[in-house]
Amino acid sequence: MKSFYRFIFLFSMLLNYITRSYAQTCPDGSTPGATAYDTTIVFGAGIVNTQVKFSKFDPHSGMVTCVKLCVTIKGIIDTVALENLSNSPQTGSYSYSRRDTITGPGIPTYLTSGTNDLNFGPFPLAATDGVFGSGPDFYSNGPDTVITKVLCANINDSATIAEFYGVNDSVTYDYNIDASAGWNVTGGSAAAFVLSNALVNFHFQYCTCPSATLPLNVYNFTVDKTAPNKATLSWNGFDDLTKDYHYEIQMSHNGQDFATVGTVQKSFSSSGYSYVYTAGKSENTKYFFRITQVYSNGYPRFSEVRSVELENSNEPKINIYPNPSSGVVGIKFVNVNSGKFLVQISNTQGQTVFSNEVEANGGFKYITTLQRGVYWLRLIDVTSHLSCVNQLLIK
Repeated sequence: MKSFYRFIFLFSMLLNYITRSYAQTCPDGSTPGATAYDTTIVFGAGIVNTQVKFSKFDPHSGMVTCVKLCVTIKGIIDTVALENLSNSPQTGSYSYSRRDTITGPGIPTYLTSGTNDLNFGPFPLAATDGVFGSGPDFYSNGPDTVITKVLCANINDSATIAEFYGVNDSVTYDYNIDASAGWNVTGGSAAAFVLSNALVNFHFQYCTCPSATLPLNVYNFTVDKTAPNKATLSWNGFDDLTKDYHYEIQMSHNGQDFATVGTVQKSFSSSGYSYVYTAGKSENTKYFFRITQVYSNGYPRFSEVRSVELENSNEPKINIYPNPSSGVVGIKFVNVNSGKFLVQISNTQGQTVFSNEVEANGGFKYITTLQRGVYWLRLIDVTSHLSCVNQLLIK
């Protein structure tokens, strides 16, 4: 009973230690979450190995910043028995050695705990009475706790953590007990056996952060505008030859909702990586970019976000003439030869003061006359719905 309470006390200390170990913050300053699993396994007498499985972490639900595995071992000699088979009294003794080993993902070699050459005895054994398993010629003892140990592995390496990502998949650990016993009965023959068992608790825990906050092994990430509608993304990576991953270029118009616009395979060039992005058909002029390192099991890691102002090469462009104006408003198309366009003019209160369709003819086109004030002139291509906006000042 005392051994059982000792086990509970050690397990409580373990939980307190684990709780304190997660008193950290995510890279964005937020408090990390945790996903924990507890499994207690009772090894019956004679069972020496088993597998323990935990669910892998779904990469779509967040990111893992560390993995902690703590194993609390209570090793027990279940039964030891010595039987004197000689016709004279003898003295018996026995020795016991044991090693518990845990192997699996995130453990560089293995976790191990054991004890060597525990000696028990001597025990007086009377002359054999001819009845096996009882009487003064027989010695039996157990159960007896011989190991109480907590083994922990704390995994922080991002490349190793990638092994813990997956959907509908498991992390598997192998637990093995290697026990041996020896016995001795002085001056005669004997029969003996020793059986071992164990009570083992596995506490497995992910510490997690939102998916967009974990730093990436990317440095010198820049976005440079190389043409009115083009940007060159450049970066370097701390690349790992042993891992299977690639880079994805992701773009957003609001800095929050990103979509993949390109892919670059892993390489080991000293010049780093680059990708040229050309603005598509959009009314937005500000573009946000990030680099995502994606492992073969779907595990993503994100870089910082960079932004740049780009122009749409296909959007209509105009010159307002004159601007400032004394009242007359006219436009001249810059990159359009023909087509129908909707001209909308609004004041600083957002009220539309003019709206009409015009035909592009490549020359100057009178639009309307306005009162003194500041206005916004919006030109919309009726076919493609691309648009441009210019400020107009009437003096």
